Amino acid sequence: MSATVTSSPPGSRHRWLLPAVDGWAVLAGLMATTAMPPFPGTGWLMILSLAILFGVLADAPRPARTAWLFGLAHQLTLLHWLFLLIPAATISSRGLVPVAALSTILYVSLFYLIFGLVFQIVRDRLGRRTAVALAPVLWIAMEAARSGGELGFPWCLSGAAWIKTPLLSWAAASGEIGLGAATAFTAAALAAVLGWLTGRWTDPLPARGWWLGLTIATGLLWGGIGLGTVWRSPISATDSGTPEPAATAAAPAAPAGPRRTPVRIAAVQADVALADKWERSRIDSTRIPYTELTGAAARDGARLVVWAETAVPSYLRYEPALLDWVSGLAAEYRVYIYTGFPDAELTPGGRRLRFNSSGLFDPRGRLVDFYAKHHLLPVGERMPFSWLFPAVAHIDVGQAEWEPGEKPVPITVSLPGGDFRFAGLICFESIFADLSRQAVRAGAQVLINITNDGWFGKTAGPRQHAELARLRAAACGVPLVRCANNGVSYITDARGRLLVAAGLGRRAFVAADVLPQDGRTAFVRFGAWPLVGFLALWSALALLLTRRAGGA
Repeated sequence: MSATVTSSPPGSRHRWLLPAVDGWAVLAGLMATTAMPPFPGTGWLMILSLAILFGVLADAPRPARTAWLFGLAHQLTLLHWLFLLIPAATISSRGLVPVAALSTILYVSLFYLIFGLVFQIVRDRLGRRTAVALAPVLWIAMEAARSGGELGFPWCLSGAAWIKTPLLSWAAASGEIGLGAATAFTAAALAAVLGWLTGRWTDPLPARGWWLGLTIATGLLWGGIGLGTVWRSPISATDSGTPEPAATAAAPAAPAGPRRTPVRIAAVQADVALADKWERSRIDSTRIPYTELTGAAARDGARLVVWAETAVPSYLRYEPALLDWVSGLAAEYRVYIYTGFPDAELTPGGRRLRFNSSGLFDPRGRLVDFYAKHHLLPVGERMPFSWLFPAVAHIDVGQAEWEPGEKPVPITVSLPGGDFRFAGLICFESIFADLSRQAVRAGAQVLINITNDGWFGKTAGPRQHAELARLRAAACGVPLVRCANNGVSYITDARGRLLVAAGLGRRAFVAADVLPQDGRTAFVRFGAWPLVGFLALWSALALLLTRRAGGA
């Protein structure tokens, strides 16, 4: 028997709401922005924002347009700093800045339009109550779609609203997407209760069972996330719990095995002016602060010193003077230096490949390992889909045209007391949950995010970017070191809590004793698959109840 539900036209009982539907959606979009970093403790506003959105979509004459207006209002205010981007070498003219900014905002807003369109299809076929009941599933599917592919841009998904709250550590259960799902379910339950109390929606689906089921599902989801937060996978083979033997002159402990004690790590925030950074005649504007701050960090006890993305503004391996400088610093202070720099190589066919790269210098001054950025910034660093449509690569808007490197893999640091492994994340790779998860599953015990956010000035952009990286530490259960050229630089513990930080526009280094961790969170072990199972079960239950109600 058909499950199609016939009901009165949207808004027929409350026509006074119709002129205000889009206004409510815009208000909810603005509210969603205030729920996000850098605002502290406002995560609860995301629940209210989505509750308003789901509620007005149930009555909206054109849900796709209404959802798009929500997304447009949210993304315009969230990403307003894109319009303030300082022209860089990758942008040919000032006139392209607003074009690039608006294109990004419209692209992300398109996902909200698709969400509204699918919501309308569900509402028209199955009724308002079922549409609201399934809204969290559609919402999370939309956010997952935003996160994938070459054009993926999971900037401030709904789960990010909880970063500056005690619930940040709950990302260990199912990641940012899990927190977003719990937020969406809470919002749908709130919208359902309000709909039941006001008697606005008269679908065949039983009113009480509708809101009660959503409330129970919400409680179960939050409870599952809470349990997942404290769950840890069994002890790994490398974690036997055996104390490390003491180092001796005859038998240093460097290769003894995994590290059990903290290691002091420093991040150098040189705050090099971008007007100077890429001028070869002003190379001392880079060398002087990095030399001074690296020496100060070494005297403070740092064993690993981290420099920012493209801290060395040249093809380091092909610049003997700069290579000797970095190598000499590592050898002089007997420290590891992990730094960003452009890199290049020739293929056997003579084609030059360029990378946004990074490398590790050991205390003897040797360049011992590399990592090249894997997920490149669309257009700014590489024209998307050029591998599929080679002609696209010939479109020149001033992009860098880097080649993507391999996915992040652990890099080993050998020290007295034991080795530890870290994985590098360059620039906005820190917003992609799966990159960090895969690196930790491969054995990374610390995540290091190097970036250069100076092109965004002192706007909300660098602050948002900095906060989003904390999610990777909390979700994977490993410490995170963030080094930014102009800020924000910081070090967190394995729950994403700040240990030390340097704000925007400061020349300083931050240092902390970091205990490498084997990431054993539920998110590292299972990813979002338990959440997918929950969403599938909930969808099946909602559809089954709707079918039975329609048949009755």
